[in-house]
Amino acid sequence: MELYDVIVIGGGPGGLQAAIHLGRYCWRTLVVDRGKARAYWVPDYLNVLGWPDGVSGQELLKRGREHAAKYGVEFRTQSVTHVSKDPDGLFTVTMQDKRELKKGTGTQSVRTCRARRIVLNTGVMDRHPWDDPRVFFWAGYGIYYCPDCDGYECVDRRVVVVGRGNGGVGMAKALLQWTTRLAVVNVVPGERPVSPENRDWLTQNDIPLYEGKITELRGQYRDRVETVVLEDGTEIACEKVFSALGMYSVNSELARALGCETNDNGYIVVNPRTKETSVPGAWAVGDVVAHSQQVTIAIGEGAQAAIWVNKSLRAEGLLPDHKDHTHQRHLVDCPHCSRGEVEPRLDPAPEDLLD
Repeated sequence: MELYDVIVIGGGPGGLQAAIHLGRYCWRTLVVDRGKARAYWVPDYLNVLGWPDGVSGQELLKRGREHAAKYGVEFRTQSVTHVSKDPDGLFTVTMQDKRELKKGTGTQSVRTCRARRIVLNTGVMDRHPWDDPRVFFWAGYGIYYCPDCDGYECVDRRVVVVGRGNGGVGMAKALLQWTTRLAVVNVVPGERPVSPENRDWLTQNDIPLYEGKITELRGQYRDRVETVVLEDGTEIACEKVFSALGMYSVNSELARALGCETNDNGYIVVNPRTKETSVPGAWAVGDVVAHSQQVTIAIGEGAQAAIWVNKSLRAEGLLPDHKDHTHQRHLVDCPHCSRGEVEPRLDPAPEDLLD
């Protein structure tokens, strides 16, 4: 059975950043990713340093994989089905092809590996405002889910906020700093009525409240939802839709089965400094952790976790096995992995530093 220093479960931005750092530490690292993480569906990240015109989730993930591979990180496109911590302190990770697992057609693709450390980057998935496959035409373009990410795209636009009970009103309050042209739809008025206090707030801010399930969205272009139709036939004119319905799934099942502590909403609880979970040797990063769901924060957590993973391995007196290290065909800046003499890079100093 193959032994890795670290197995990263999930190939989102946080997991990939952790893998890049771990590769640069020269630890033998495997990323197991079932594909198409939440970030994959983002058409443009417009709030990331260095990308003033935006970068798509697909491009970011592609570059992240290429970057990590440069440092010898291995990848396997499979679903992790089980993780356990064994009496010897190592982790056993079982994985299987996604299609085979879903169809139940056998176990030919099942693979088991062991690891000294694991990093969980299993993510979340959003709940959409319309229970119809056609919703994906607008998702991320005319339908948004995070005001911190996409509130700016709604400046002075007509926005319909879809939520349950007071959740929709809370989202409207957040969006008020970008637009006053708001309407709120409570899709479950019988189960979660809007409180009298929030009804008063909506009235004071001239924000209409509608109640009932959404039966249709209309619009010709991906970046604009023109009409929201309710089950009673009410039609609400708009330009953008914001979902305040929360998460469809918080993918912390593996963490809970391993014994990791989670909060009431299912998010993994980690040490705020190190990102280690309640299970020693297991770290967690990205949106499956209770934090502000920003790609830049996930990336930072990945780097932070990798630093402490490295510290923990070194604290046990371990060093990377360079004899069996795939980095040596890639790295030129690692004194342990490079072969032969490497000319130092001497970039000229900027003129403003020579004064």
